Amino acid sequence: MKAKPSGGRTKRPAVTPEEQAMFLSAIGKPLDGRDRLPVPPPPPAPLRVPVLPQAVSLTVEGDGQRYGARAPGVSRAQLAELRNGNVHAEETLDLHGSTTAHAASALRDFLLKSNRLGRRCVLVVHGKGLHSEQGAPLRETVLGELLGELSGLVHALSTASPADGGEGATYIMLRGSR
Repeated sequence: MKAKPSGGRTKRPAVTPEEQAMFLSAIGKPLDGRDRLPVPPPPPAPLRVPVLPQAVSLTVEGDGQRYGARAPGVSRAQLAELRNGNVHAEETLDLHGSTTAHAASALRDFLLKSNRLGRRCVLVVHGKGLHSEQGAPLRETVLGELLGELSGLVHALSTASPADGGEGATYIMLRGSR
């Protein structure tokens, strides 16, 4: 019985100079590495543009300072739970210092991402507008977007509880992703 070399593989026999000459004469001239064509990189994947769900008419209630809105089929009890802060916000978007244009874009991206990740409730901090001459432009922008173009993502929304920012923040309960 022959002992196997270490590593468990048998060693290849060495090629004699005659065998090497015979091999080279059979294949012709050896190739250099420079005759190869570079392989072009694959084309980039097409961008998937997220599509917003169709806008829904939300029922709005409030007194100007505190507000709430709910989609058809959402009970007042669910809205009350949201308003009282009984639903935990899974993620927060802080828009302090943003322009209204940037805030609208950031809100859209944030809600689409949160919906895609299966988040149920999020908090958007927009401020009370204390340092603005026009009132609360960020709050108005956020509410305008939520009640308009982004309403198809909204199950319910409410002014946050004082512990989470009060009138300077909004709870948003998102619809389940389809």
